[in-house]
Amino acid sequence: MSDKVNRRDLVGQLARGAVILGFGGAAGYLAQKANGQIVWQVDGAKCINSRLGEVGVEACSLCTTECVVLQSAVRAVNDFSKCGRCSICPAYFNIKSAVDSNGLPSEKRCPRDAITRKPIGVVDPQDPANNYYEYVIDEEKCDGCGKCVMDCKEPMGLGSIRLKVRHNLCVACNRCAISTACPKGAVERLTVSKALNFGRTNEAPR
Repeated sequence: MSDKVNRRDLVGQLARGAVILGFGGAAGYLAQKANGQIVWQVDGAKCINSRLGEVGVEACSLCTTECVVLQSAVRAVNDFSKCGRCSICPAYFNIKSAVDSNGLPSEKRCPRDAITRKPIGVVDPQDPANNYYEYVIDEEKCDGCGKCVMDCKEPMGLGSIRLKVRHNLCVACNRCAISTACPKGAVERLTVSKALNFGRTNEAPR
């Protein structure tokens, strides 16, 4: 009798253990799935606008025109750690426009006036061009056209401005229309953890 009870207890313990392991495995899977959420992001090493060394080409505007969102979920962002804070920024000014009375280009580069510049420190009225500026992108105005990104690239700029999919604006389509249209396949699906650091460094083409 004792042997039967022990076997019954053993079977019961094994059954309970299997259930617990099942729940634990499911919980682990769900946690892994949450941590590995897939999102769309722009690969700066492939994007025509962002890719360092890609010169003599027109800015690609497909991120603006192909997104299913009324105003594209792609935005230009400035990596301030790389920004030169130049007085004459080629991403802010149309450097080919006529020079004004202050010795600065008279036209801005962004068609939506989505970039603002603020002086760092006190500007010398005798030499206003000899100063540093902070360039901030107003993402409510930006539509990801890529013109500023293109002109921020070397040799004119430092490549601090890049295109990035804003996940709070993206509707997470199963098949991204921009990715389908992109001639370089620069819009890719990544896990959230990878996407957070994606595109912070742009390598020159090899």
